[in-house]
Amino acid sequence: MSKENFREGIVAALVVMGFVGVVFLVYKIKAYAGLDSSSMSDEEIAAVKSAIHNTLVWGGLLIGGLMGAIVQRSKFCIAAACHARVTIGDLFQTRSYAMSLLIAILGTQILYKMGQVDIQYSIYVSSPFTWLSYIIGGFTFGIGIVYAGGCASRILVRSAEGDLGALVSVMAFILTSGATLWGVLALIRVDFFNSFTIAFKSQYLPDILPAVPWWLILLTLELVLVIFMLVAPKTSEWWGWKWPLTGVGIGLTIVLAWWLNGAAHKALPLIDSFSYTGPADPALLQKWRPKSLTFALADAESFRYIILWTGETINFAIATVFGVLGGSLLAALISGTFNWVAPPLVQFRYSLVGGLLMGFGAVLALGCNIGQGLSGISTMALGSILTMTFIALGAMAGAKFMLWQVMRD
Repeated sequence: MSKENFREGIVAALVVMGFVGVVFLVYKIKAYAGLDSSSMSDEEIAAVKSAIHNTLVWGGLLIGGLMGAIVQRSKFCIAAACHARVTIGDLFQTRSYAMSLLIAILGTQILYKMGQVDIQYSIYVSSPFTWLSYIIGGFTFGIGIVYAGGCASRILVRSAEGDLGALVSVMAFILTSGATLWGVLALIRVDFFNSFTIAFKSQYLPDILPAVPWWLILLTLELVLVIFMLVAPKTSEWWGWKWPLTGVGIGLTIVLAWWLNGAAHKALPLIDSFSYTGPADPALLQKWRPKSLTFALADAESFRYIILWTGETINFAIATVFGVLGGSLLAALISGTFNWVAPPLVQFRYSLVGGLLMGFGAVLALGCNIGQGLSGISTMALGSILTMTFIALGAMAGAKFMLWQVMRD
């Protein structure tokens, strides 16, 4: 066995151990739901709530670490997928993304139907259908990922590998995502874009199309993805073990994140019936609502946590960001691929512009290619499908424009 294969084996073993660890944490949270809270004191209830919170944080670190390690070793990136479509006409990374969607949708819907996670309370299904935000935000984000040289997860991974250009993109992403969430750009988002809304009671496709059985909608989505993967040309880089396995791994991180947070959301009312006022409780929804991986909000919250540590509390989303950084750094060090890289000055300009566009677009659209693209579409939410469509269109438009610039120069 070569030294390189040995290193890859260590990373693969750590990834498998990480998946097992997350499953263990899920059952640890589920065990808390079996406690008899009627015989517990307020202090004991508070201790259990704290334990559930801590378990979620550890789960976020593990799941983020898995995502970081898989992306680092595979170089998986939706921006690269769209760029490859324009430049070489190969869709191998797009098909890997399709595999992620296949696993994420199937796994999430199974969890939902088994009562393991109530996706109806997730932000993707329960939020108003702000169609203009999805279109403009998705398209803007798509252009941004091409200029930044990577999607929301990929620029985090590249930063942990030592790429200073990616670090510029991350900081720019944090700046505009924070400004669009809480700062000056929030006025535009709330007062203008959010006013273009279609009144759906739920964005869940089976609720929008009640005449169509839910299983038929699920089967149709899965069949489209399977056909898309099977029609790959024989010469495509898709055929092999790397890209299908990458897709499976990333899809499983989405499913495990839903399962972990769904377990906490179900356990809370059984533990703390005094402070729990029902699913409509806004504070409860913000802290405990079922969620999966996303980086639009998480990156901004992580930066705020770092600079306001004494007034902030780490949560699942923040933990996933630290997990991605840690997992990708560990994978890079083990594989011997960590390297400080300072790109040409012109690339810093592209990284800055790309990151700024990404932050604004991701928050406006309520998610990135991971948040709306994988986590959102796994809930079969209409807004997520619309957003991802325009992310892809924006990325391909950006790639074509950059190619035109290169040819012109």
